[in-house]
Amino acid sequence: MAEKEWIARHFAPLAKGQGAAGLRDDVALLETAGSVAITVDAMVEGVHFLATDPIDTVARKLVRTNVSDLLASGAEPAEALLTLGWPKARGEAEIAAFAAALGDELSAWGAQLIGGDTVASPHGLFLSLTLTGLCLADGPVRRTSARPGDSVWLTGCIGSAARGWEAVSGGGKGVDVDRSPNAYWLPELPPLATAAFIASHASAAMDVSDGLLIDAGSLAAASGVSLEIELGAVVFAGGADGEAEMLKLATWGDDYQVLFTASEAASASIAQEASEKGIQLARIGKISGGSGLSLILRGQSVNLPETLGFEHG
Repeated sequence: MAEKEWIARHFAPLAKGQGAAGLRDDVALLETAGSVAITVDAMVEGVHFLATDPIDTVARKLVRTNVSDLLASGAEPAEALLTLGWPKARGEAEIAAFAAALGDELSAWGAQLIGGDTVASPHGLFLSLTLTGLCLADGPVRRTSARPGDSVWLTGCIGSAARGWEAVSGGGKGVDVDRSPNAYWLPELPPLATAAFIASHASAAMDVSDGLLIDAGSLAAASGVSLEIELGAVVFAGGADGEAEMLKLATWGDDYQVLFTASEAASASIAQEASEKGIQLARIGKISGGSGLSLILRGQSVNLPETLGFEHG
């Protein structure tokens, strides 16, 4: 099937906004008004997903990796641009399933497709999504504004993707709710209400995608502060039997939760509001003067592992 046919049959029906012009033009008109955040994430077959992964989960994960960035910046998803490199070995049934899942996932987060580009790929599947979001504060919440005396908070749980991979690869302890392969194929993000929550409360924030430890270290470095994590306060998927397992899950990545800092004085109101909005939340540490990342477990210092998380290269 030619590129124009792909677009007309499978993607143009998703582009319902006036700014998309039915995907019949080379440009789109952004219709989101106010302070707009923008993010882009790419996924490559063999790096971010396996060739055998269900194609609908690949589409949904592509959306969610971008949504995660916006939620952590205090912005609600709005408009999307898709770049798609499609191998000839994948037939029309797969591209139809991909497009349907992409449209459903964008709609679930209140976003819509407005444009992009599709090409034939001589090798594996590659994808990139650019997603805009309406900032619910004056601008995006950055990772640069954590302050000494702040508490450190984390949404959701850490290690679900790692547990899911154990199930997919046969190396786990058995499949249950927390160890479902779906957790590897499709990350569970915090709810959309998290965007407004972060905009209201966070002094600094970022999403956790490459691993809790490496991302916490990035936040600390960006803010020029010291960040201490109490490992025993982190909620680990399926539980963690000890220090070694905690460190393994905290460095695996693909969690797509939100790590943020906020005034210690606001802790009680933050916990109460999170409960009311259905946001799973744990206070996992504190910010101090100085620099770097440190870990403690039951009052004892824990040495940082040699590898803190996933890094390209």
